[in-house]
Amino acid sequence: MTALLCIGWAVTAAVIVWGLMLIWARIAMADLRKQARQEIRYWQQETTRARDRAAQIAREAATRAEGWKEGRDDVVAIMPMITAHAARAHPGDSGASVT
Repeated sequence: MTALLCIGWAVTAAVIVWGLMLIWARIAMADLRKQARQEIRYWQQETTRARDRAAQIAREAATRAEGWKEGRDDVVAIMPMITAHAARAHPGDSGASVT
């Protein structure tokens, strides 16, 4: 009879341990899913910020390029005046040519 009681209690203990481990595993999986969702959310936000920053840099680069082009156009437009002024400022200097 004691052997049956020992076997019965061993089976009961095994079932209880199995149940507790199952609960522990579910809790651990829930925590891992929560951490994974948080990490995914973080990297999605980082991606959005990086895309916004890249778009801002592209806009700034386009604006800067347009400004440089306008500056070059202005210099090209006033070159005749600069060369005329240089010629008037140094009338006897035949070697003074501004390019």
